[in-house]
Amino acid sequence: MKKKIFISAGDTSGDIHAAKLIKHLKALDNEIDFIGIGGIEMEKTGFFKSIIPLKEISVVGFWEVAKKIQLFRKLMKDSLSLIEQENISLFLPVDYPGFNIELAKNLKKKGNSKIIYYIAPQLWAWGKNRAEKLVNCIDLLLVVFPFEKEFFNNFKINTEFVGHPLLDDEIFSDDFKNYEDRNYSCIYMPGSRKQEIIKHLPLLNQTAEILNKFDPSLENKLIISNNIDKELIYSRINNSVHWKFETNSKEQMRDSLVGVIKTGTSNLEAALLGIPYNMFYLTSFITYTLGKKLVNIDYLALPNIIMKRNVIEEFIQQDATAEKISNNVIKLIKDKSAYKTMQNDFRNLKEYIGNAGASAKAAKIILENI
Repeated sequence: MKKKIFISAGDTSGDIHAAKLIKHLKALDNEIDFIGIGGIEMEKTGFFKSIIPLKEISVVGFWEVAKKIQLFRKLMKDSLSLIEQENISLFLPVDYPGFNIELAKNLKKKGNSKIIYYIAPQLWAWGKNRAEKLVNCIDLLLVVFPFEKEFFNNFKINTEFVGHPLLDDEIFSDDFKNYEDRNYSCIYMPGSRKQEIIKHLPLLNQTAEILNKFDPSLENKLIISNNIDKELIYSRINNSVHWKFETNSKEQMRDSLVGVIKTGTSNLEAALLGIPYNMFYLTSFITYTLGKKLVNIDYLALPNIIMKRNVIEEFIQQDATAEKISNNVIKLIKDKSAYKTMQNDFRNLKEYIGNAGASAKAAKIILENI
């Protein structure tokens, strides 16, 4: 009987990783059909069509999700109905824990779907209670960081370490460009969600203005996500800053001298491409206040979490000021010793994560289990 997989990825990075996984699954078994939730990259594979546009559900934060609660309730109902109607062989959630864990729990109650979770939600950041939610609602968890296998095994969750799919991209295979070989530019990455653009662009405008005064020859490159309406960005650009707009974030991280990058997967990408940078993030007061009470880690940037120390500077909420961020960028530009030290830390991080082949390994394990 033909296999059908319901795959669910709710943000840009999940969309990219899920697309790689779909390609490898199809290479191993051309008879698989895919339906579910995803974005542009998954649809580019030619094997998938999303039941909802990714931009509709790509939100983060308690308040931001609450404003779309009716949309998510309908999506949950539609997903459950579709999985039942289509006789789905496997539910394959990709990160995106808020929605995916709830869908997994609902499916387990019905008892008619196998569930393999790819790219573990970062429940180690939320404490024991959150992690225990996964215990009875999934059959197998595929994790991308070595420390996650031990963490989830402690909860008796069947867990396999597959490596990080970022390393499957050829651009991550080379050693880093050194200071002298990089373009004299600063890249700014505000994020791929509408709420992030609205919150972050005023801060980045102010930061670029200060850096222009420090050195007018420093190029300001703004990374624009393909998922964002360009008018949303253009309407918030400060005309006193000469912005150069870029869409290929990885190439810019590989080639630029320094970066100002919002928290998320892009932090890990930047480290793996060897660009010294600082991390920032702004969110609503409600989300920040609740998050402070719930999050159980000392850092938010993935390189700091993985290395268990302050490898890069983090500027969150009230600490995210143009003065602090620009001063840190200037330090990285002027202090070549600090610059080299950060790159060496990034090399150690890259070695710790492992080698390429995560997507292929994950696909093989998935097919062995359905």
